[in-house]
Amino acid sequence: MAGDMNNPILFKLLEEVRLQCRFGKLAYENLRTSLQGMDAEKTFFYVQAFLNHAGHVSRWLWPARPASKARGERLRTELKATDDSPLNWRDGRVHLEAADEQLEDWLGALENPAVLDFNIMPQGSLSAYKQDTFQRNLDPDTYQLVFRGQTWDLRRIADELHRLESAAQVWLRTHNPW
Repeated sequence: MAGDMNNPILFKLLEEVRLQCRFGKLAYENLRTSLQGMDAEKTFFYVQAFLNHAGHVSRWLWPARPASKARGERLRTELKATDDSPLNWRDGRVHLEAADEQLEDWLGALENPAVLDFNIMPQGSLSAYKQDTFQRNLDPDTYQLVFRGQTWDLRRIADELHRLESAAQVWLRTHNPW
């Protein structure tokens, strides 16, 4: 697709990446506000929204479909996204997709499926618990999220979304095809 991707199409794709970055940043800001208000349910609502938007950006830049590989390469080139980006987590995206099957498989693999859904506690406080005691744990000090054993550094992801949004805005201002 990169070879035949004309400027108006690339422009529209970069607009969508910028929008998903913006939505992710908005969810992250609300996550932080909810966390300060000690509202666990609202906090995890925004955690999920944040990760979903970050996942959309990840899919734009590192597509799973082989036919879209060139598109991902072109977008990464234009936005200067490198393979060490915190959004290059194709394995982690599995947790966001097919949520019903992922939960069913995870619960089925546990020795004791009596787990807590939401937990907000520093990682150091969890040493007495098995990692699979909590489905979701957010460390309020480091913004490290452990979701069914997968760890995400939410601050690092938010920083990358901010950087990509800025890069997309600059590109869009300088490459307007209309």
